[in-house]
Amino acid sequence: MAMEARTACPVGPAQPVSLAVGLFLLAAGILFATRAEGAGARAAAPRTTRDRIYSVEQADRGKQAYTRACVQCHALDFYGGDIMKPWDGGSLHDFYESIATTMPKGNPGSLKRREYVDMVAYILSLNRMPAGDRELSTRAADLKAIRIKWRTKS
Repeated sequence: MAMEARTACPVGPAQPVSLAVGLFLLAAGILFATRAEGAGARAAAPRTTRDRIYSVEQADRGKQAYTRACVQCHALDFYGGDIMKPWDGGSLHDFYESIATTMPKGNPGSLKRREYVDMVAYILSLNRMPAGDRELSTRAADLKAIRIKWRTKS
């Protein structure tokens, strides 16, 4: 008598359990992806000059550097007020670069990167941007990620 070969059939009592597990895993994956995407969108929101990106101590050092290198041409409060309004929406890195590559007059780029960044912190303080606990980074990538947000009221 010939024996019939039997193969396991995927249809049967195990199918409803497998289907339920599969649907559960699919739903969990969708939920996880949706939450991760939402968190990524929040994390990807650009930082602004209103996000307490510099410290008071850093702004004080920046004022000292500004006094040494800039007051020959610019008053201490030169960068406070409407002169900064055209930078609204621009990157803090672009503002930093404009200072570091053009000043001081006659010797642009002669200060240390930290001194230029400290001066940027001082200028932010002149424009009543809130100070925080951490210093503004000297890294170009960090400065590029920060947008200048002009104050809406004086």
